[in-house]
Amino acid sequence: SVRLVSALSGFAIIVGVLFFSFKRWGFLSSFIAFASIVLNNVFIWRSRSGNVDTLAALLIFIAFLLMISNRKNKYILLGLLFALIYLTKLSLVFFPFMILILYEAIYKRKELKKNIPEYIKLLIISVALSGAWIFLGFTRIGTEFIRYYIFNSDQGVVNINLLNFKRDYWDYAYNSLQRRYYFIFLVGIVFLTKGIKDSKNFLILLFSLSLLIFLSFTQRNNNWYLVPSMPFWSLAIGYGTYKLLKVFHDSKFMQLPLLLLIFYISYRTFSINILPIMNTYSTADQAQSSRVVKELSNQKDTIIRLDHLYPAAIYYSDRNFLASPKESNTNKYFISRVDVTKGIKSKKFIWLMGTKEEVKEFIKQNIDLKLREIDVNKSEAIIQVI
Repeated sequence: SVRLVSALSGFAIIVGVLFFSFKRWGFLSSFIAFASIVLNNVFIWRSRSGNVDTLAALLIFIAFLLMISNRKNKYILLGLLFALIYLTKLSLVFFPFMILILYEAIYKRKELKKNIPEYIKLLIISVALSGAWIFLGFTRIGTEFIRYYIFNSDQGVVNINLLNFKRDYWDYAYNSLQRRYYFIFLVGIVFLTKGIKDSKNFLILLFSLSLLIFLSFTQRNNNWYLVPSMPFWSLAIGYGTYKLLKVFHDSKFMQLPLLLLIFYISYRTFSINILPIMNTYSTADQAQSSRVVKELSNQKDTIIRLDHLYPAAIYYSDRNFLASPKESNTNKYFISRVDVTKGIKSKKFIWLMGTKEEVKEFIKQNIDLKLREIDVNKSEAIIQVI
């Protein structure tokens, strides 16, 4: 049930990419676009995990479809979508919002004055719905909710440094597109740039690249931050394929070998990269270790999870948790490794848990502490402070 929203969102995105590309660029282009999204290992991993990354990606994809539509109430619906994106992934809402501003300023500039009432409706709906949620959080938790939710819940993703460019996110794109599709993606970007007078090409181009460029300057480094861009990468790949076929005048001699090549690449990628993801039981292992720590600990104990994988732990253990990934700082929900060590020495923390690799590394780095490792299953372990 926890993973159902992610799975349905991922499925909806795949269907949306397939139908959008098929309607505009034909069978072969849509098939390659489809293959590039269903064989994207990061996208599939997040689609089968208990998180909201694919839900946020779906909301952004729907926003894109609304931007290019001629619906009379599209700005009201966009206001609702922006509120939902904000409540799902907070600062991520600026990604589609800024693209909408550029799109309206460039392609709808003759209608800007007439659309002012619609823009006001969009802002009112977005702010009112988001504000209502924040107010409810404040009434239950207090000012700490506002401080964390508004200023800290993005974990520093929006903190950028123009002197801190790193190519990691481009490598993530290269690897998640299984290397082969990455080059078609670059071809698609070139053709989209050449055809930028078409507003749809402009939007696909910006949705494909803006997040990728922005994240290259952020302090954080996680490949799943790119999930909202991945459907648009596949659209760029579909468009690139379409334009390449046009260069060869839609030659059937070109189409058949290309189709066979894509079938072969798809089979290899599925068997090597996707099947291992589908056959993993890491979430079930986390649930089991959480049940064990519940039996071992007392109700008032605070458990330390040595990574970001705390949702399943909280749900199945019914205990208070603090997460302590290696790079974390201490705040209400996270705790630094230095403070974890201090807490162990003062007997404030008795139970820690995480993957076997994290547990073994933590024990190795703290040999002066009396710690006992308890193996739970193939991937999870618990630490007891003796």
